[in-house]
Amino acid sequence: MTPNQTEYLLRSLRILETIGRRGSFSAAATELGMTQPAISQQIAQLEGVLGLTLFRRIHRGVTPSDAGQVLHAVAADVLSRLQAAMQTIDAHNTPKSLTVLTDYGFAANWLLPRLADFESRHPELDLCLLTTQARQMGGVADQADISILFGKKPEAAGGESLRLFAEEAYPICSPRYLAQMGALSTTTDLARGRLLDLDSPAQHWFTWEDWFRLVGQSARPAARTKNSMLFGNYPLLLQAILQGQGIGLGWRPLIDDYLQSGQIVLAWPVPICSERGYFLTINPDKQNRAAAFKHWLLEQAQTSPFAPA
Repeated sequence: MTPNQTEYLLRSLRILETIGRRGSFSAAATELGMTQPAISQQIAQLEGVLGLTLFRRIHRGVTPSDAGQVLHAVAADVLSRLQAAMQTIDAHNTPKSLTVLTDYGFAANWLLPRLADFESRHPELDLCLLTTQARQMGGVADQADISILFGKKPEAAGGESLRLFAEEAYPICSPRYLAQMGALSTTTDLARGRLLDLDSPAQHWFTWEDWFRLVGQSARPAARTKNSMLFGNYPLLLQAILQGQGIGLGWRPLIDDYLQSGQIVLAWPVPICSERGYFLTINPDKQNRAAAFKHWLLEQAQTSPFAPA
């Protein structure tokens, strides 16, 4: 069969299938982006080649003849098989990308150390990691297939949203700093330390003022003192803690690996908690593609190395 004959056959099958499915030449023409006379001419040529009548006109449409019904069934099957084959080829030849949006702290301290495991299990997926610290992200969130962001439960807008980790914060410091401070058996003891804090003008996460209030200590002044230091993002604050510069609040799961390795210790054993946390939100158009990453995230969240009593 020549290329021209192949093209003619495929075009005829497409037109035949569409007319049979839509029930009229005009509806088929609209779907295929052709004129009705062009559709009629193509069917007339095919009927001439076959020596058969394929469609009979009825009120406001057409109905297939016996021969037309047979050919329509074959055309529908052939086109369906072709489409499935092309999708299979495309799936194997086109790299699948998955864009994940999260904040700096979660990316640096929890997600990145674990990503190699996911990539080894799913080499067919190309990951793109976007990070943000802003609450008003504008179009950045629209680029993401999956978002893992801290705060209250977001509106999923037709997609899926679930909490991976509730907010759970502990006072933490380096072992060296704790040795310098001595035993911290009361909140007054802890207040003597240099308190490292996150800048939180809109109260999106706990501050030291929250901590002292929630544990029942009202003596701590609300104003910043010389014995404190403010940081604009969590990775910087965590580095200061690791370097022994003071006591900061540590959020699970971001501190889990450091606690397990002994690089940091709990300066106070009881956490403060809230209904906020890290929420996983999946773009409704990417549910299937994101399924593997979601399953992996849930597995990792359940097997964190540090599980305080």
